[in-house]
Amino acid sequence: MGAMIDSEGFDARYQALFADLVTLARALGAGGDAEDVAQEALLQARSHLGQLRDPEKLRAWVRAIAVRGACRARRRHLAGGMDDVERLPTVEMPDVDVAAAVASLPDRERVAVTLVFGLGYRQDEAADLMGVAAGTVYSSIWRARRKLAHRLAADEAASEQPGRSNR
Repeated sequence: MGAMIDSEGFDARYQALFADLVTLARALGAGGDAEDVAQEALLQARSHLGQLRDPEKLRAWVRAIAVRGACRARRRHLAGGMDDVERLPTVEMPDVDVAAAVASLPDRERVAVTLVFGLGYRQDEAADLMGVAAGTVYSSIWRARRKLAHRLAADEAASEQPGRSNR
């Protein structure tokens, strides 16, 4: 464990952390609130720097705070009937809306899939960010993949019917 990080050291990393957190929050469905989520995560982290045991884990610690904030922001969007949730760009697939299918998953499964497959985290890293056991992420991804396979297969079958379009 290294020396404690002080406010000056934290402030020096602010811009890089902010840009990273905005990207993360957008990918997790915070939409137009992504910058607010990033700012709130950084403010919370700065005011609780004494709780950070290992300065080498600053980025992961702040990201975990942002993951929780992005999930809250997405729930607010959905509860308020707002449909401006941004999604990760996907590779175009004919007549199958992968982003909509992922967005329709339950929160834990959607976040696990987004962190692992959308943002490239290892499953154990996603578990740390989500504040859950690694086994929870493994099972969430397994359930999500099964649901997505069924949903996307149904979308593809519907799009193959003459005179029907899924989009």
